[in-house]
Amino acid sequence: MSPAVSVNILQVGVYLKYSDYLYSAKRHNYACRLLKTKLEAFDVSERDTDNFKHVVNSLYYLSGYVIECSLKFKIFECIGYDIEKDIDPEECKKHGINHRKKIITHSFKTLQNVLDSKISDVSYESKEIEITNLLSKWNPEVRYETPILNHEHVVGFYSHANKFLKKM
Repeated sequence: MSPAVSVNILQVGVYLKYSDYLYSAKRHNYACRLLKTKLEAFDVSERDTDNFKHVVNSLYYLSGYVIECSLKFKIFECIGYDIEKDIDPEECKKHGINHRKKIITHSFKTLQNVLDSKISDVSYESKEIEITNLLSKWNPEVRYETPILNHEHVVGFYSHANKFLKKM
């Protein structure tokens, strides 16, 4: 997010610029890189601890946001959205996008469908079954849950998200 927006982001009526999505994806990616390093520092004997599980879940949660923010950025880039305009319902409508249903969502599939309607060669999907399973289960509520996640699969999920971000 641009510095001026980050201070007021929670205020009603304040909207992002589409470049803020790329900035957010990069910021989440940086946090993920730190979490991955933290995971690697755990001893094998610590893998059943709550701390280890919390780091795994945090890596999963933030990696999902890397994908979500990357998708949103790419959608606006592909439609030629004015980088200076706020992403608000009226501006989105001018581009044929329902802001509430197609942008204010955490659904990768919904966002991918919008992106596919603009270009067809960029996809968040994976051919790896473990990554596909994690992609299908991801939602913002995972931050409140403590699912049992295979840490190696989550590291793979992060790697996938990181590669997707690099396509942006």
